[in-house]
Amino acid sequence: MTHKAPKAESPGDAAARRALVERRRGEARRDEVAIEEPLEIRVDGEALVVTMRSPGAEVELALGYLYAEGLIAGAGDIEDAAVRSRSARERGTVRTIEQVDPVPGSIVDVRLSAAGRRRARRAAVAARREVAFRVTSACGVCGKPSLEDLWVRLPAIRPLDLEPDRERRLVQALPARMKKYQRLFGATGGVHAAALFEAGTGGAGFLWLYEDIGRHNAVDKVIGRALRTGRLPLEATMLAVSGRLGFEIVQKAAVAGVPLIAAVGAPSTLALDIAHLAGIRVYAFVADDRSNLYPAAPVEARLVAEPD
Repeated sequence: MTHKAPKAESPGDAAARRALVERRRGEARRDEVAIEEPLEIRVDGEALVVTMRSPGAEVELALGYLYAEGLIAGAGDIEDAAVRSRSARERGTVRTIEQVDPVPGSIVDVRLSAAGRRRARRAAVAARREVAFRVTSACGVCGKPSLEDLWVRLPAIRPLDLEPDRERRLVQALPARMKKYQRLFGATGGVHAAALFEAGTGGAGFLWLYEDIGRHNAVDKVIGRALRTGRLPLEATMLAVSGRLGFEIVQKAAVAGVPLIAAVGAPSTLALDIAHLAGIRVYAFVADDRSNLYPAAPVEARLVAEPD
């Protein structure tokens, strides 16, 4: 299968804004602050969900979200996707705090193909139950109508063909490799990142990275990019994330067929349970000199008592 050449995603035209900050009395300066704005995702002109996100890669975010939620099965379900602003504004400029738009945000309207519309009709009942949750952080749990829906669509994952020590060395190198592409984080300190690497005989080849104020959105953008470039399912890849690892990230990765996830932060019990069910190898607390591998074994639960 062929796909477009790998590249890092740029932070976007309006990913940060200058705000006045006072660090000590009488000393004021302007600092870069990550922008958080709503994105309304529409399907064939009908509003589906509003998610809070960092501007940039709106189409990738929308497609990744729709794919992870099972509303589309691939690029063949999409006719086209168009982005427009909620209000007229000039992109590509740095705005001051006084120039904030009264109605910020954008709209992505995804037009389905005939095959996509047939699929959407089959999923219409479930979609209508979820649409009552109008605002979301793109979390894979928030808005689910029943507990059973948390456990559906977990495909079997083909494991990586890597010797264990070599796999761990490749994983521990990922955070440093991500860092050089995290330009928005370097400017603001206020966003998460998700990066995709292709595991091969020569090592882990960098594919692409996205940043977003929402960790789930960054993963959706990675998956949406894969959908647009014909790279799904994501066999023989590693997904690296810059923060903690919760259920929603593992669920999105599982649907996309990712066999290995490396997280800089800690995992949750549900994230590990889902990863084990899907056959995803999970590394957490990853740095250049350490990593914790969580093999497929029951996660023991206990209460942590409050100190007296």
